[in-house]
Amino acid sequence: MSSDRTDVLAANTAFYRAFEKKDIEAMSKVWSQGTGSLCIHPGRDVIKGWREISSSWEMIFKNTQYLEIEPEIIATEVRETIAYVVVLEKVLQV
Repeated sequence: MSSDRTDVLAANTAFYRAFEKKDIEAMSKVWSQGTGSLCIHPGRDVIKGWREISSSWEMIFKNTQYLEIEPEIIATEVRETIAYVVVLEKVLQV
């Protein structure tokens, strides 16, 4: 496994840990802070820019008492300066 792919998967793992712990500060360490950042929550419209994205996560965290996530990595791709991870999420949210 290449070191770039390892780094991408480590960031993905850190994101899901932060997500499950409802830790916006930890999440901000692995999420691009630029205005070009995008997020689409299930059943929602596209959210653009870290400020709006972090606000959406804070609202989710505020309205969630318990969160358990089991991410299954389907594919990982790294090309020069861009990478993506395709994940199937099993989420228990109360």
